[in-house]
Amino acid sequence: MDAPEREPEAIRSFLHPAAGAFILGLDWLLFGGTAATGGAALALSVVLGFLIGGLGTGLIQRIVAKDRAGAALMKGLVAGIVVGLPFPIGGTIVGGAVLASSGLDQLKRRSARALLEGKTRPKDGGDSAP
Repeated sequence: MDAPEREPEAIRSFLHPAAGAFILGLDWLLFGGTAATGGAALALSVVLGFLIGGLGTGLIQRIVAKDRAGAALMKGLVAGIVVGLPFPIGGTIVGGAVLASSGLDQLKRRSARALLEGKTRPKDGGDSAP
């Protein structure tokens, strides 16, 4: 009798991985080109980062991660502040904290493990003896 397949470990994190990717992507989008404008767009980028980052993260946490409304609101507020910081966070300790708190740093390792496990299992589910 075959052993039942084990469910993959759920990523337990403060933020949903989609929220982490959203925060980092939006920050890169808003502040990656700030130097090209000579800082003229900085004020607009800060306000848009706070509003879009906070609202988007709050919705992801509420709808996708199924957080309570209060928890989703608080996480959205923190994300809005982080995205609204007037510099790109990608290579900073703030960006590292977003990666770690959303489980994005674990996704690569988990994907590699899943690929390796898939390649080592027989495709027909049974013994592959001739």
